[in-house]
Amino acid sequence: MTNTTADTANDEVEEDVTLFKGASNNSYFAVYFDAVLEPGAADLECEQVYVDLRPERDVTLYAEIYNPSAEIPLIVTPGGMGEIGGFGGFARNVAAAAPDLKVIIWDRRNMGRSGINFGEHPLSIEEAEDLHVLLNRLEIGPAAFYAMSSGARSNLVLAERYPEHFAALVIAPLTGGPLAADQLPQEYFLKYLSDYDLTSMEDVAETPLWAAYIERNGDEGRAELLAQDVDHFLAAMKRAGEHLRSFGQKATLGMTDEQLAALTIPATLILHHGQEVDYLHPIAHSRAATTLLANSTFEFAPTLEPILAATLPFVRAHTPPAISA
Repeated sequence: MTNTTADTANDEVEEDVTLFKGASNNSYFAVYFDAVLEPGAADLECEQVYVDLRPERDVTLYAEIYNPSAEIPLIVTPGGMGEIGGFGGFARNVAAAAPDLKVIIWDRRNMGRSGINFGEHPLSIEEAEDLHVLLNRLEIGPAAFYAMSSGARSNLVLAERYPEHFAALVIAPLTGGPLAADQLPQEYFLKYLSDYDLTSMEDVAETPLWAAYIERNGDEGRAELLAQDVDHFLAAMKRAGEHLRSFGQKATLGMTDEQLAALTIPATLILHHGQEVDYLHPIAHSRAATTLLANSTFEFAPTLEPILAATLPFVRAHTPPAISA
């Protein structure tokens, strides 16, 4: 296996392999990724569950549930190719601030401690269908959803296909624009076709993202990865990358403007910056999406405290215990 990517040894900050390049320069990095736990967050009751979605979906998903006895469900979907190991601290902090919320964070397929299946459809669609079955298995809903960047793509697909799951949706932040549509597909998916010479799943196992997956999941994770077909893997990466790239002229990646406009669920879009130029999460695209989403608002909230101030009253207003599972 050969890697033809540019040398990044001189980068000032070591990037996590599950996130896009430059993520550590984003003000949400400290809020979301390896977040410092707020008082009480480490002591929360936590249920750790593996849910086999078969026969509907040929994969097992891992999730953690904080405040499991609470009655207002909030589903948290990490951004990037991220997983509970990186984003669980944020979910814990939300749960610590809101003991009335049952906060559920999940690892999407092929990430974290969830199982592997490259599917037959673009990744955001596979993830949405997985989440649909997961919520049914956990008997959760209607629920509020908190989706970060790439996590919002599967949540939006879920909202279009299965609106009955939704009481409210928070997107923080929204990803969109031609630069995001060019850069992110390459970083997440197409690099496996352009930057490596992969002829076996053993080769795939040596790439940084999948080496990290094996490190988290041990021999069982390695065996599951090596049992996959490399041509199927490469086809899935091509499909996912080309799918994302096709939305460069839309308000957000993964959904057409017409699909956004058809959604009626209450939504709040939260952005971490006030800069007019941001390559992956542009203000203009959050404003455009807010215009398209008929029942939505737009907030700036760069740190945990204002995020909670924008999120918790919104979630409680739209997801009362009376309609929660």
